[in-house]
Amino acid sequence: MGKAGKHPNQDLAGPATGRRGFLAGVLPLLAAPAIISSRADAAGAKITLRYWSFLDPASEDPRSLAQAQMIAGFTAKYPDVAISLEVVHWSKVVPMLVTSAAAGQAPDIALVHSSRIPQAVDAGAIVPIDRFVDALPPAAQGDFLEPIAKMRYDGHVWSLPSEHRVEGMLLYRRDLFAAAGIKSPPRSWEELVEVAHRLQQPHVWGLVWALSRKDAAANVKMLQTEYWAAGGDFFKPDGTAAVNSPIGVRLATVLTDLARKDKVMPDRVVGVEDSRSMMKGGTCAMLVEGTQVFDSIRASKTIGNTLATAPLPTLDAGQYPPDALLAGQTMAISKDSKEPEAAWRFIEHMTSPEAQLISARVGGNLPVRNSVFADPWFATPAAAELVSWRDYVRAKGRPFLVSTLSDYMGDSLGLAYEEMLTGRALPQAALDQAAARFNERKQSTKG
Repeated sequence: MGKAGKHPNQDLAGPATGRRGFLAGVLPLLAAPAIISSRADAAGAKITLRYWSFLDPASEDPRSLAQAQMIAGFTAKYPDVAISLEVVHWSKVVPMLVTSAAAGQAPDIALVHSSRIPQAVDAGAIVPIDRFVDALPPAAQGDFLEPIAKMRYDGHVWSLPSEHRVEGMLLYRRDLFAAAGIKSPPRSWEELVEVAHRLQQPHVWGLVWALSRKDAAANVKMLQTEYWAAGGDFFKPDGTAAVNSPIGVRLATVLTDLARKDKVMPDRVVGVEDSRSMMKGGTCAMLVEGTQVFDSIRASKTIGNTLATAPLPTLDAGQYPPDALLAGQTMAISKDSKEPEAAWRFIEHMTSPEAQLISARVGGNLPVRNSVFADPWFATPAAAELVSWRDYVRAKGRPFLVSTLSDYMGDSLGLAYEEMLTGRALPQAALDQAAARFNERKQSTKG
């Protein structure tokens, strides 16, 4: 989830100065929250835990189906505990959690993306779970794919991952590659330009990447692994922005040219949900996304088993593959939970090897426990992509650089890419403005 030591931006609140300013900034977002409640009560239950998840139990999405089975396993194991699942869109979980906690109405457990834990911590919305994690048997503590030591933020463990994903992978259509005579995915962006031209069709984009502020600018942050591969970073050592470095400008120029000059990528604002729908509908040949959506896209009748994944290309082929940007949804206990022990039992179950096997086989998620991979299923062709992600993470896994300002960096950089891709600004000017916006916000939080 992040490094144990403090990052220069770690103590900074998001939209405004301090915890109170953070709340003031997110309150307008929550004027009309869309929460759907679903009961998963066990007969005779004496404790009911409120659980916030973005996975709708009414959906046929593979991850939703896996979640339902995992919860059923918990309530069968602990009939004294019922789970009241409330569906909250993934982009709104943290703002709503912060506001609900301020009102004393936060759920017992919430799914919080690993990169957004600092925001929830800074707002006092969640509590440390060290006492529970430290009580796990040594074998269990050492079984996590991401070592627990790397999950610590500000000296504490605040959540456990319920799934892992590599954020920033190239999802591509093997059938379209074969039809175009392309034998392997591109290793450099120069190669990708050529490949995208060969894949481009009247109603099929060569490449789609949601580089915009839509959907919390989630996929803009995937650019970070490209900076790392070239020897750069989003941030300077003092925490100020470095996105307008020569590396950043070179990368932005390549991506802008794909849209404006080569015309193999949309030159309009595309959101995360938009891009996923395009791949599911068969209107793009390559998509930059996270591994967590692989199975849901593959479930589309248009795509099926033609989908494959590869690491993102890099600016220079010699830098390939870039670091595997390791992230995922994590389970945190809120400050308002009246049943923290029962909440921990739920977290412990959902992250257990038996539940993680369901998460992998049904939901297509990368398991968070190493021991799960001993199951014979992982030797079958159906698990080939998952095993490749595990190997990639083991070889080059690197967590998000978590910061309370990471979302603002994504938003600021997302605006810059909107301006570049739509032709309103050139790369250097757009990135200079993005860096200035971020630095101004960083400075304002010091007051």
